[in-house]
Amino acid sequence: MEDDILIDNYFKGLLSEDEERSFLERLSTDASFNEKFKLEEQMINALSEDGWDFAKAPSEEVEAYSDLLKKEELQRLKKTLSEVNSEFNAKKNISNRRLFYYLAAAFIVVFLGLQLFFNQNISNQKLYNDYIALNDLPSFVSRSDESNQLAKAQEFFENKKYEEALLIFKSVVSLKDVSGSVLIYKGIAETELGQYNDAQETFDSLINSNLLDVQKGYWYKALLYLKQNRVEESKVILKKIVSEELYKNNEAQKLLKQLD
Repeated sequence: MEDDILIDNYFKGLLSEDEERSFLERLSTDASFNEKFKLEEQMINALSEDGWDFAKAPSEEVEAYSDLLKKEELQRLKKTLSEVNSEFNAKKNISNRRLFYYLAAAFIVVFLGLQLFFNQNISNQKLYNDYIALNDLPSFVSRSDESNQLAKAQEFFENKKYEEALLIFKSVVSLKDVSGSVLIYKGIAETELGQYNDAQETFDSLINSNLLDVQKGYWYKALLYLKQNRVEESKVILKKIVSEELYKNNEAQKLLKQLD
């Protein structure tokens, strides 16, 4: 009996007592055969209910995988794979079925990896949105001069017209007497436009300045890193904010707990 068929019959419970005894003895003495057996076992578990159960594992990553496995689209995937697998079994084509196992397992790994990646991105983006607090930014609107350039830039900014706002903020930054608020607006606008290197330079210029808002540069730089999913770098800055009791110290503590 060919090894593939023998292993397949073992999992199906089709071996006689003598055949099963001989099978188990061979597993303990034949390393090559044992390797084939383990590979087949892993492929079968990839499609079984138990093979998709991560409930006993303690890590957060495994818990995330477990949550993903409960999603409707993944349940449909499991059902489809099982149905196709049944068709291969019915045809008794061991080589084709083994190929199917490989493809199915590879697809599952890719699917879960992408889901976890995108879920993490969404989670970090949500935290960024929760803490950026755009409504708390200082206002440039002056009762004596509501037509000034910064007021126009603020209006663009609040309407999410970041490109238009950024043009004005850049022109103002080129002047000598730039304020910390302008740099903050400019950096956030660059962040929202995905101009991350420019945003980092803007916040660094605030951090390295002698302006009263210098501490705010650390906070917005930490959020910039978070938006980029550079979590560890964000945490380094947040820990500095907490240890030195800088601007947004309390918020930094809360955010750190959510990132741990």
